Amino acid sequence: MEVHRCRFVEYQPAAINALDFTPPTVKHTRLAVGRANGNIEIWDPSYRYRLEKTIPGGQDLSIESLVWAHQSVVTDQDDEPEEIEKELKQLLAQPPRLFSSGLNPFIIEWDTTTMTAKKSIDSNGGAVWCLAVNSKGTLLAAGCEDGCIRMFDIADGNLEYIRSFEPQKGRVLSVSWAPNDEYIVSGGSDSAIRTWNPTTGRTIHRMTVAKNKKEQTLVWSVAAVKGNTAISGDSLGNLMFWDTKTGTLKQSVHAHGADILCIAASKDGKQVFSAGVDRKITVFRRTVEKKDDKSIFSWINVGSRRYHWHDIRAIALDDRPKVNSIVSGGVDVELVACPAAEFPKLIQNRLPPFPQKYISSVSKSQELVMSTLFNSISLWRLGKANNPDFTSKKPALPEMAKPHQLALELQLNPTCNITSSALSEDGNWIAVSDVEHTRLFRVTKGSEPGQLEVKKQRAFERELNAYLFENNASAGAHHVLFTPGSDKLIVVTVESRILIIDLSNWQQDSFEVLRKFEHHRGLDSEGNDLDDSTIATVVSITVSSDGQWLATADDENRIHVFNLDSLKHVSKLPQTTIHHTALSFNPFKPSELLVALATNGFYIYDVEHKRQSDWSKAHPEITDKRLLDQRDRIRGVAYNPADKNKIILYGSVYMCLVDLQNIQPPQSLGKRKNDAVEKPSSNEDEITIALSYQYQQILHCEFLKENYMVMIERPKFSVLEKLPPSYYKAQFGS
Repeated sequence: MEVHRCRFVEYQPAAINALDFTPPTVKHTRLAVGRANGNIEIWDPSYRYRLEKTIPGGQDLSIESLVWAHQSVVTDQDDEPEEIEKELKQLLAQPPRLFSSGLNPFIIEWDTTTMTAKKSIDSNGGAVWCLAVNSKGTLLAAGCEDGCIRMFDIADGNLEYIRSFEPQKGRVLSVSWAPNDEYIVSGGSDSAIRTWNPTTGRTIHRMTVAKNKKEQTLVWSVAAVKGNTAISGDSLGNLMFWDTKTGTLKQSVHAHGADILCIAASKDGKQVFSAGVDRKITVFRRTVEKKDDKSIFSWINVGSRRYHWHDIRAIALDDRPKVNSIVSGGVDVELVACPAAEFPKLIQNRLPPFPQKYISSVSKSQELVMSTLFNSISLWRLGKANNPDFTSKKPALPEMAKPHQLALELQLNPTCNITSSALSEDGNWIAVSDVEHTRLFRVTKGSEPGQLEVKKQRAFERELNAYLFENNASAGAHHVLFTPGSDKLIVVTVESRILIIDLSNWQQDSFEVLRKFEHHRGLDSEGNDLDDSTIATVVSITVSSDGQWLATADDENRIHVFNLDSLKHVSKLPQTTIHHTALSFNPFKPSELLVALATNGFYIYDVEHKRQSDWSKAHPEITDKRLLDQRDRIRGVAYNPADKNKIILYGSVYMCLVDLQNIQPPQSLGKRKNDAVEKPSSNEDEITIALSYQYQQILHCEFLKENYMVMIERPKFSVLEKLPPSYYKAQFGS
């Protein structure tokens, strides 16, 4: 087999600056991850973490703080008890709200469905370094550059300024609410920790941390826990425990060799995690000693681990049994999740730092590879290699006869990161979208040999915007995709409208919208409400190789199928409780849709006959335990034309060859999955699979023709070598 192992896609993920889990009152837990390029990722912690969607950022829009809010009280208590109870149920059923701040004076609320900014407010205090929400989800405290904490009302969907607290010298670097909302704890750049009365905005106690003679100590992180205890982490590596009633120090531990940048404490205050510049995550647990009929509390160092290669800037803890997770991230761009209760004993889960979609797009006929970074696009011609010498016992890798060539580089507006991009199969079209615009470019030969040029189709943007304006719809898109015939463009807008656009009359500057589907907005083909009228974000989209079928899926796990010939909605797949991670049509059986699940299982659905395929019926819950045990989710599927009965499922760090030949169904289909997979792999009832770990950090995998595979990867060392030097302390005598 000939493999083009491409490493020219220099995608450099951004550093992680902020992490936050949704409050306990939210039914489905989510983790928000804020990165230095302004992107906010939403992760589902179930099934070993799954990246659900990404809110795009932009240049100079670094996320410094990130918080969820979920209102759990009714503000108007004048109604009847029955009305209050009904209103409370409605409040708790609402999705949580997401707020962020950065190195600008604005606090932004994000719409996690359209993935756009919903509201914003100026703090009038310079950069907002930290945010904290009270336990009821009604008040937001913001620590600002000018040394003031500002309070905002976020009850009942508001985002309004209330008051400023007393100013302090230096910026406010960290802030935290007490569990009962009685007071607020803050840490600043003036070597001090303060407790505040949130009603009056006045200082209750001022507590000073240790400092050097010539410079102030920075209190990077604070946490308030039960038992009138505040915890601080500072730039000297000290973890301090304070009595907030008396404003005195309970205990101080030199926990780290350098700055402690983040702290996370359990709800009961019995477990505290700290991390920082020395790349170490340390856990402390509270112990109780009886002395003279008094209970004396102290915190002991239980253990520590170094999972990261660079500074740890953020950690988040959810100690509820169903989640039980401590997550960390920082300059080395990688998320690491560990079981919190068992830390540091159990193995960590390293989550891939690369988005699952749209980094790469391939034109098979033209042998072109398009790579998409945050606000730029590159188009590469694949090279050619000499035939290897198979006569020798140990044949060497063939030499390149023609190297890969950069044919086109396209720089786009840096103020908004790209959400989606696509290259047409004939290599003549490039489509790019962000949450504000959808652009179409015509690709032509350049003036120099091997080079390409593009021309923006302004008529396309003009017609599309006019259509969206007429239909009272927002501009921008989450997904763009060409049909295999390169004659239609599919656009999924930020409001989950699916538009089918005709490209066949482009020479007449005509780009007609042939059809609009709003099934992911809870509307049928006639615009009537469906049984499930929830508006959801479309997260996956794929087209069959014959251009007849379109499948789309949203974050509510609703998968819809459309016929692009008749331009009609065909069916909705049976909705499962396990979310999907990838969709793919089999190019040799165009009506068969493979749906990969978050468990790393999968099934195949025949969209033409509206039922599961014969193979899936024969294997309703059978898959190999080796595939289920992979920590990484399935990213995509590749099909080799040389063997049409086999498919390749791939994640970031593995490839799995699955034989789909129709074999007899097993005799005991009633057994549970765990019982079925314990059988020897040689048993003919088993699915035949083979796993390979040869390729690491796979971005895209696709066959151009028989035994001719393009493998696009980004090794971890390529990412790490772009980072600045990390903290190092020489260990003598070891």
